[in-house]
Amino acid sequence: MESTGNPVAYGLNYQSRCMTSRVAERDFHQFLVGTHSLKEKNEVHVIDYKEETERVECLGVYTHPGEIWQLQASSCKKDLFATAYTDAKGWQCSLWKFAAGMEGSGGVEDSQTLDNVLCLDKVCDLPGHVGPINTMRWSITEEGEESKGESLVTLDDKHIRWWPINQGTPELKNTVKSPEVSGLSAGCFDPHHDLAFIAAAESDISSWDFRSMGTKAQISISSAHRGRVLDLDYNPNRPYHIVSAGEDMVAKFWDLRKPNIALRQLGGHTHWIWRARFNRYHDQLLLTSGTDSTVNLWSIVSVSSAPVGELEGGSVEKEGDKLIKKYEGHRDSVYSVAWSSDAWVFASLSYEGTVIINNVPQSEKYKILL
Repeated sequence: MESTGNPVAYGLNYQSRCMTSRVAERDFHQFLVGTHSLKEKNEVHVIDYKEETERVECLGVYTHPGEIWQLQASSCKKDLFATAYTDAKGWQCSLWKFAAGMEGSGGVEDSQTLDNVLCLDKVCDLPGHVGPINTMRWSITEEGEESKGESLVTLDDKHIRWWPINQGTPELKNTVKSPEVSGLSAGCFDPHHDLAFIAAAESDISSWDFRSMGTKAQISISSAHRGRVLDLDYNPNRPYHIVSAGEDMVAKFWDLRKPNIALRQLGGHTHWIWRARFNRYHDQLLLTSGTDSTVNLWSIVSVSSAPVGELEGGSVEKEGDKLIKKYEGHRDSVYSVAWSSDAWVFASLSYEGTVIINNVPQSEKYKILL
């Protein structure tokens, strides 16, 4: 039975800023959500969306120290994830594992009815951060490539730290710190070139290579946005192509080989765009969300891996480019959006602690597939 496409909501007991797709769990639609409460103990919720029945089940609620600001699941290990959080000691960053036997066939529909709060196993701390940890991103490991290993990058205001994960234990391999890096706010691994990474500092975007890790960026885009760049994502199917989102209420597409002008510009929001994320399988699909409490699902064919023609810049609509749907079910800032490991399911999280799971409309799905 195909999903009707009706949104499904899941409510947390506390406010929340971070959510991640459990992409290593490739057979299910699962997401991790971290709470952001002033209470000493916070929570990580593991939720599972059943597309056939259009229900959300909670697989577990785990206690976590401090307010959780960042949460990222490993791309190849189902039980491994990283968090950045604040406690009485200041800013912390740690790797965690779920206790054995977390996955189950059952669940509950609402976290408030789950009586047993479980414990996480801390793998290790990632030390050395002296201020807010603004971003953490895992390298992308595709199915069948798990033997390559993976890496985690953390960004505070002035440092880009690279943590290769060897046999489950991270090792700080290198750190970028140079006079041109300050005000770091976002970053993303390059899925097409090993150990390449892009980062945003204030309104600028720069490209780095962890093999050399010099003090000068390889590629720079100056004043990419009017205001801070809040998010970056790489096109998973088209090398050198990225999207950026910022305080100026626009998302921009770039070809890093031609950094002088954006390929494309999107509006659609009335306040800051906090997230912009490509679909891993169909890169013409893009999600944006922001502090205007909305989520936009776009089809941007002109800068996808199957473009309709050459684009010279500007914000003029091209044939095939469109806003598929604006989702307005949230009542607060939407700080996180994430695609499931499947191509057609996505989730959004707003600050009041509501996760809403949606499907790409069937009409759009059929256009792509047929």
